[in-house]
Amino acid sequence: MNEHRHIYLAGKVENDLSSVSTFADELENRGHTITYKWWEHDCPKPFLAPENYALSQAASLSMEAGVKKSDTFILLAHSAILGAAIEFGIAMGYNGRRDVYVVLDDERSSIFYAHPAVQMMDTIDELRKTDWY
Repeated sequence: MNEHRHIYLAGKVENDLSSVSTFADELENRGHTITYKWWEHDCPKPFLAPENYALSQAASLSMEAGVKKSDTFILLAHSAILGAAIEFGIAMGYNGRRDVYVVLDDERSSIFYAHPAVQMMDTIDELRKTDWY
């Protein structure tokens, strides 16, 4: 590993929870910092229900801060990634970002995955071959 990274991992809770958590542990074991572990915070659905609204609002602010603290953003892309798509947008629009990676194992894609700032990967194994891993 060449350098320490501050990394934000985005993905879909229903699809990626175990893979995000496992990959986060792997990255931390290699000396990197995960800027916010959203999967460790319970945020009940429906997010906009009056009884859940305050928790959802706080969670959204924490996720935004985690994206902004990261120098490396990794999106594990699937269809219907509503929240992760917002995190991706924050990462793309925030100055100072070093790298944006999208791991796409789904046919569905976004035109923004073709943006010059994005590095597309087919698998997490491809990320493991980067010089910083």
